[in-house]
Amino acid sequence: MVTTIHFDLSYGQLSVFASSLKDPYNDWTEQHSSQGFTWRPGSVSFRSMVEAGQHAAEIHVVNHAAPVHPDAVRAVEVPFEVPADGAIEVGSISETIPLKLPPGSFLLRCEFFQPSGTNEDERVRLTFAKKDTPRFAVVRADPELSVGNELLTTARPAI
Repeated sequence: MVTTIHFDLSYGQLSVFASSLKDPYNDWTEQHSSQGFTWRPGSVSFRSMVEAGQHAAEIHVVNHAAPVHPDAVRAVEVPFEVPADGAIEVGSISETIPLKLPPGSFLLRCEFFQPSGTNEDERVRLTFAKKDTPRFAVVRADPELSVGNELLTTARPAI
């Protein structure tokens, strides 16, 4: 399954969360910002390449993730549990798009591509890999990230 969505990104973050989550967005600490993501069960936000603007996100649901795209500037992987009803949302604080995915545990990879600098939407790819072992990893880091030896894999809801 491949779907492309378009949304208005704000506050430098792309979010994926279970639609039923009461407070779906996460607080960011300095370490979260440095590593490029903030995560808690049912909610993840990825630090985007730009602060705001239109984004086109390819959503892939696969059994196994392909290698990181050679043009990806930043790639982060986290565990993600799609709830039993399959209802998730993808987007940012200013706009989210509801999606229905198969329920279950996934390795979720977020790949950002070089900002275009033109009138085209910024590009990102989200891959939900059903049979890959979920893990936390910054697979590819650009100079904006400063990944330490240990990733911070807990976050609090932003209220």
